[in-house]
Amino acid sequence: MSELEVNFAGVNLKNPFIVSSSELTNTLERVKLSEKYGASAVSTKLCFLKVPFFARPYHIVEHRAGFFSPSGDRLSIEQAQILIDGIKKETNLVVIANMMGPGDDLNGWGTLAKKLEDAGADMIEMNMSCPNIGLMAKQLHLKSAPELGASLGQNPDLAREVTRATVEAVNIPVIAKMTPEANTPLVAQECAKGGAAAVSAINCPMSLPSVDIYHDGRPIYPGTKNQSFAGLCGPWIRPLAYRHVAQIRMQSPLLPIAGGGGLTNWRHVVEMIMYGSTVVTFCTAIYLKGFEILPEIEKNLLKYMKEMGFSSLEDFRGKALKYIVTPDKVEYIDNVIPQIDEEKCNGCGICTRIGHCPVIILNEKKKIAEVSKPELCYGCGVCYWLCPRKAISMVNAKTKEKIELPNF
Repeated sequence: MSELEVNFAGVNLKNPFIVSSSELTNTLERVKLSEKYGASAVSTKLCFLKVPFFARPYHIVEHRAGFFSPSGDRLSIEQAQILIDGIKKETNLVVIANMMGPGDDLNGWGTLAKKLEDAGADMIEMNMSCPNIGLMAKQLHLKSAPELGASLGQNPDLAREVTRATVEAVNIPVIAKMTPEANTPLVAQECAKGGAAAVSAINCPMSLPSVDIYHDGRPIYPGTKNQSFAGLCGPWIRPLAYRHVAQIRMQSPLLPIAGGGGLTNWRHVVEMIMYGSTVVTFCTAIYLKGFEILPEIEKNLLKYMKEMGFSSLEDFRGKALKYIVTPDKVEYIDNVIPQIDEEKCNGCGICTRIGHCPVIILNEKKKIAEVSKPELCYGCGVCYWLCPRKAISMVNAKTKEKIELPNF
């Protein structure tokens, strides 16, 4: 078994890298790029027995923050079958077929899943999480198709029964994809009761982007005249994804999890696995940087594992969970204060303008930052994280011992 090989819900993968259902996986040409650059599996673009309405992709990118995606291409069952057949014939990828059945029509979910299995899918991914279908209408009390997407994923009992109907229709593993708009530990637990072999967490939360404030508040999408609520993807949702994966893992210790949402580098992969994910999924990072990021992530992940003495992903899976406690159980470390490296500090003053903190001032004579009131410091670390020159470290005021912190 290689260092990165992993068994996910009974399916062996050469590494934990899965390309998420998206416009990255709606054509055979792009799916082949997934294999070329090292992914072990793809989740094909969302498909339906009957596509509910026409849509095409339109996006807004806020650099180093959010990727807004209100809509996207969707496949008919016939298109999905052709795509899956092509992937199985022309690649060695594991195919996860992302699908959405007809609301609370349980037979329809089973029918759709069976068609995808017959086309060659290795796993089924039930989309009960898309924020762009069903949920917006429900929240605005508008008439629409019942219990679709994230609307379904908020209903633990219905999610369980939809899962059960889907599982009973096929002989391959079934994954339930979670919406962050729900109590995911509960929904995941109910899906597992219905027979889900794994869950995927998370899909995008619902959001709205900026608007053109000089032209009547109109949307700034280049290709539309109006807009719907948007799925928020990318770096902004990564901490949210960590939270949901950790909560699901703590509630259901044995349930395999595909963790994703804003992962952009090898460190994020390690963190997601430390929070309990079995495999990881990528979407926005590939949209914005190309499939070429995958080999770089793999190289650095292997380098990290070698440095740490880890022979497999299992060696560090779930490591971070033991440190998660309720607020009343947090153990505080006293006497932690900042220390300024005078060689690195250039006197920019960023650390002196932190609104809640009177601890650091600018030494006008030396033109560098200075810790003037250490007795008022409670060790929050904001100055450490803000310093652009990494001139601040956190130390124990009594022993002068440095507190080891990452340097992002």
